[in-house]
Amino acid sequence: MKTVDVSKPLDIQEIEKVIATGEEIEVSSYILSREFDEFVNNLLTVFISECNLERTLSSLSYSTDELLANANKANCKRVFFAAKHLDINNADDYKKGMLTFSTETTVNNELYQKLQADNKFFIKFRLSFRDEIIKLEVINNAVLTEIEKQRIALKMESAKKYNSMEEALTDIDRTEGSGLGLIIIILMLKQLGITKDCLQLGCENGETYARIILPINELAPLPTFDEFSDLECI
Repeated sequence: MKTVDVSKPLDIQEIEKVIATGEEIEVSSYILSREFDEFVNNLLTVFISECNLERTLSSLSYSTDELLANANKANCKRVFFAAKHLDINNADDYKKGMLTFSTETTVNNELYQKLQADNKFFIKFRLSFRDEIIKLEVINNAVLTEIEKQRIALKMESAKKYNSMEEALTDIDRTEGSGLGLIIIILMLKQLGITKDCLQLGCENGETYARIILPINELAPLPTFDEFSDLECI
């Protein structure tokens, strides 16, 4: 695995080498700073461009931003609940904590970012291109609780029945974020032609991962000139 230092400029030749060898590239941070977010998006843009898969970039860029935010939120919840002396695994404590979580962590963002770093809660972003498959992963070390697993499973299951954003917007759980981001990711990947196991979420070795698997040979074909030939010119 090739680890990239976010404090240094991107090395295009190094990225080309990683793609050619099928090696995995990784960047990590204890906080989701603006600089880290921009670095990840620049890395993704260069990586996808070097793979000649620019048509997937907008979908993967949105997905990356959403998954990074989710990982950061999960880490932040751990330090928030600890600071409030609440048990995140207890249903009553979980409900109580989530009532003020968003407001308090937004107002005191710097404090909770410091607590995440002090407690070594990390976010990792990984990319690889091997055997004609793009693999994108966001990893954090806040293991999912049973409550969180159930909520995610419900969103993943409900996403299967949606074919459009309009349908998804009619079925939103507002208890702690709608989960709409995950649904949008799945809908975007569907538009690219990827449907089966395109988004995987789970825990292993004390870490939580969100993984996108993008088989290049399953991408929907680009529209041809003939498909537009019947359009009326205005």
